[in-house]
Amino acid sequence: MKHASTEVTLSGVPLSPGVAVGRACLHRYRRMGRNAAGDEGQAPESRRLQAALDRMIRHMQELARQADARLGSEEAGIFVVYRLVLEDQGLRRRLFEAVEVDGLGAEAAVVAQLDLFKVGLEAAQSEYLRTRAADISMLQRGLLDGLRGVVSCLSCKDIPHCDVGRCVLGNDHILVDRELSASLPLEVDDHTRGFLLERGGPNAHALILARALQLPAVGGLRGLPDAIPLLARILINGDTGEVVLNPSADTLARHGQGPTKAESRLQGSTVIPGLRVMANIGRAVDVHQALAVGAEGIGLYRTEIEPLMKARLLAETEQVACYAGVLEAMGDRPVCIRLLDLGGDKDSACVGMPREGRRGAGLLLAHPQLLRPQARALARAAARRPIHVLYPMIVDAEQFRSLRALFEDAIAGLPGAHLRHGVLFEVPAACLQARQILEQADFACIGTNDLIQFLFAEDRSQGGGDGHLRYESHPVLWGLIEDLSRTARALGRPLSLCGELASDPRYTARILQVGIAQISANVGRIAAVRRTAQSVLEGALKKG
Repeated sequence: MKHASTEVTLSGVPLSPGVAVGRACLHRYRRMGRNAAGDEGQAPESRRLQAALDRMIRHMQELARQADARLGSEEAGIFVVYRLVLEDQGLRRRLFEAVEVDGLGAEAAVVAQLDLFKVGLEAAQSEYLRTRAADISMLQRGLLDGLRGVVSCLSCKDIPHCDVGRCVLGNDHILVDRELSASLPLEVDDHTRGFLLERGGPNAHALILARALQLPAVGGLRGLPDAIPLLARILINGDTGEVVLNPSADTLARHGQGPTKAESRLQGSTVIPGLRVMANIGRAVDVHQALAVGAEGIGLYRTEIEPLMKARLLAETEQVACYAGVLEAMGDRPVCIRLLDLGGDKDSACVGMPREGRRGAGLLLAHPQLLRPQARALARAAARRPIHVLYPMIVDAEQFRSLRALFEDAIAGLPGAHLRHGVLFEVPAACLQARQILEQADFACIGTNDLIQFLFAEDRSQGGGDGHLRYESHPVLWGLIEDLSRTARALGRPLSLCGELASDPRYTARILQVGIAQISANVGRIAAVRRTAQSVLEGALKKG
């Protein structure tokens, strides 16, 4: 099969629905350079182990942020749980005892202790618990890779080593691997069209994320990735499990008659009169997913996600490229870009800033050097197309006035930019000053995630989402939302709503009832929200 160029059909197990076609791209691992992982090679084993745990925990935190930005808190909770496993005091005690008392090397301690962790799960009768053993394997592999200086990479017939998330050739491809780690669906770029795997069950967290991201996947094929020719073009059908190497024109046409990935995403994308449904994104490249589901604009571009993932602040020119790319892709659709919302659980130390109690607007006012390049980048990107700039974590009218003045000062001297300035209502104090703030702002958005957290003293950082969900239907919250909606209408200010409420079809009818006509939802839930809104409006017409 290695050199086959004729069509070959294989039978696998459907894991994530949809049809995808692309070149073969193999997921592999390679060692970094001699000092790429730091100078830990000569360090005591306990220090090497501690450093590996710290790196892995930071990585899980960043993945949780990205998952929250792109999909929602439920998917982000996967990585919060992984972080909690790594922080478990019992596990950490056993790991360090294996090194300091038993004399094992750091790698041997990780293998021994996490293997013990997996034994009971693998022997369980429940398929769900057996799947959780794969999660422990993923954490084990991540720790071992960090200790050994190994990084994952991509390989195709033309390029032996691409970084994950950066296809050098820009080719659409099917990523081939033995097993899919939970992080990979979030880390790949938009050229990855689907996954072909040897192992993996439908309850694996990686496959849950693949389905949420609407990336087709097929498993159950032996000998991967080596069994797939590097020259092959691959078609996978995540609905049937069919895999076709080097598909003919007839085969492509046959599969094209069913719903393709793009067509599946567009189901339920019909524009609904009376409700504009926009998309949340956390990276510039996510704009393509927003377009694929027919989003009517970008309602929330969380600009801190990319620097947190890169562990550094983006230069002004990099930011211009990101913002201009999103504007270009969206055309005439509105684009709302939030200023950096760092601080709190979005650890500013990850991008070289000091840790402190301030967040969002407060942090930007305290460190103008954070705002200046972003303000200039937004102004430069908005030279030809308008941008709605959203100010995060505003606490009162005076703070908004001060931060806007700082923004205007930063862009003084630049050519005229088409900018509108808006406020995120997510702090109760700001909600109490809604009229004074809206008199100064061009528009506003209700950020329900943080508003619920601060309104009900709900801690979302530890992965316990049940309390947060309970408060989503609380009459105090909805009374506040209705008050904000009424005030915005009285002043003629556009008001939208974002957060988990906006992405949850259970609350779509209620959002319409309080007079909010624009929401920003996670990409994977836009179609469901639209279907619900259409049903609500049709029901209202029948009653009328």
